Amino acid sequence: MNKHYFYIVILLIGSIAFPSSGYAENPIGKENKVVMISFDGMRNDLTKEYVKDGKLPHIRSLMENGVAAKGSKTVTPSLTAPSHAAIASGAAPSETGMVSNKWQDPNKELANGESAFHQPLDKSPLWAEAKKNGKTTATVLFPGSNPDAGGQADYAVYYGETWADSSQDKLQFKKTESWKHTEDSFSPMKEAIVKLPLKETKNKVIYILALDTSDDGKTNYNRFIFSENRSGDSDDIIVNANEWGSIPVEADGESAGFWFKLKTDASLENASIYRTAVTSALIKGPEGFEKDLISEFGFFPVQDDTKAFEKEWITREEYEEISSRFVRWATDVSLYIKEKYQPDLLMFYTPQIDHESHHFLLTDPRQPGYSEENSQIHSKYIEWAYKLADKVVGQTMESLGEEDHLFVVSDHGMEPVHTILAPNTLLKEAGLLKIDKKGRVDEENSKAMAVASGSAAQIYLNEKLSKKEKKKAAGQIEKLFSEYKTKPEFKTKILKGYLSEAGDYLTEGNFSTFNQTAQKISNYLFRKEEKPYLIAYRYKAENKHPNQGDILLLGSRGYMMGSSLTSPHMPTIELGSHGGNPERKELKAVFFAQGPSIKKGSPIGSITTLDIAPTVYKLLDIPAPDFLEGKVLKDALK
Repeated sequence: MNKHYFYIVILLIGSIAFPSSGYAENPIGKENKVVMISFDGMRNDLTKEYVKDGKLPHIRSLMENGVAAKGSKTVTPSLTAPSHAAIASGAAPSETGMVSNKWQDPNKELANGESAFHQPLDKSPLWAEAKKNGKTTATVLFPGSNPDAGGQADYAVYYGETWADSSQDKLQFKKTESWKHTEDSFSPMKEAIVKLPLKETKNKVIYILALDTSDDGKTNYNRFIFSENRSGDSDDIIVNANEWGSIPVEADGESAGFWFKLKTDASLENASIYRTAVTSALIKGPEGFEKDLISEFGFFPVQDDTKAFEKEWITREEYEEISSRFVRWATDVSLYIKEKYQPDLLMFYTPQIDHESHHFLLTDPRQPGYSEENSQIHSKYIEWAYKLADKVVGQTMESLGEEDHLFVVSDHGMEPVHTILAPNTLLKEAGLLKIDKKGRVDEENSKAMAVASGSAAQIYLNEKLSKKEKKKAAGQIEKLFSEYKTKPEFKTKILKGYLSEAGDYLTEGNFSTFNQTAQKISNYLFRKEEKPYLIAYRYKAENKHPNQGDILLLGSRGYMMGSSLTSPHMPTIELGSHGGNPERKELKAVFFAQGPSIKKGSPIGSITTLDIAPTVYKLLDIPAPDFLEGKVLKDALK
């Protein structure tokens, strides 16, 4: 079975400038510019609900001074890579090759897929076409804009590598006198050592000196110096206890870094250090560009750390500080590039809404861990992510010039899921998938394999099969997934878990609320068996992209897919997913636009993500490629 590569493209669409040749209100002598911001996973319905409740003032202003689409329908499957590729190119997955978020290497264990985010598009994206036509372009973290994949923008910033995962380590402080330092300590100096396990390079040792700078007759270690050589030089990092600090790291001419917080009592008896992952950025542009950005904004911070939050290494407040720092870095860098280098097209991206929704979208009583109280707590997490996006919109709007047009889009929405499906398990049970002793796909004897991502799974038939054998296997697979139904094994367990927590709740006298919730849960748990699989397209021997599967499975509402050989269906770990039928309202994306050539305060009808690129080409007044499948959004233009 051949390798299948999947490309993930994530788009942030911001201000779009309209060509002066076609729009009277564009200032004389000015050329249109486009800023594109994509908020991964931003739901159309939820965004407008927050706007109505006054929680997103900047997006409200954007809607009042521009246009807002009734909804934005994305492509099938409604995954990040295919959807962003559609936004960036105006072409469907069958043309861009971005048919999923990852691909499976048969030489690796099943479900150990490769990310598609670093693969090139088969159709030229906006930034490449604009650059070819003499426009200056910039992309910041925009999925599909990896400069190493080719066709890069003039100024490109993308995800680099993770040099070390996050950790929390206990610290053992001992007396020391070997340091050179500039501050007095009113308690004996103490030292601890932390080893930084960097990947693909030598481990780095960091020495921590603890000082007591309070001349109060008490032991109170409050100041800490971090050094690689105990030299007390200007490169040392000095922080107070329980405060954030950061340390840049360099290796082989590349820059990375991490943030940390040293948590301790005054005596150092219970001291530990939390450290984020060590992360780097890929920065490409004219000579001096990378140095300029690093000098101005520092190293590329980690995007998030859900693991640390779930393990209680950090509080929710600290978790939000980490995520906010990343979004702020991406936004500040993008707008700095806009101001200093003046690109005609700027596209940048932030992932926080998508990330929070995958982990904390708890609204369906069938979901593991559901309770009214937990649902309310989680809803605040989701709301925080949307408010963070609103701040990005506000900051971007303040940067706009008279020639700028701002487009705010998303790639897809998000829906709650309660069950994870294992299509490879069904294929294996039916004798269509064979696995060797090392857990790898037996390419010689397998007829089909599923590669899952989100609520979608591409099924690939073995290319060594004859045309007749493929047709027979496809029919068997279609029958297998069309007739499969979920069984309620774990539903009783969920109900028992809910009832076990009811005692304390009922003592508060909340009988009415409890009965309503119990009724809601029972309606979900004891309904009839469901058909969890939908077949989006069936086997075709001709006219399909090499990356496409022969059969595309989509999960029904509430279901997502996995590639592992687990039980055929079981409670999911993730709470939110996408990839299913883009017609469902929870999966609809957003589209807002503002600018001198955009109508003011006008709602427009539903659009598709394929319509965005044609509109950008129109605004930049450059030729549109002949592969475009969308249309110019004329209703949005004056």
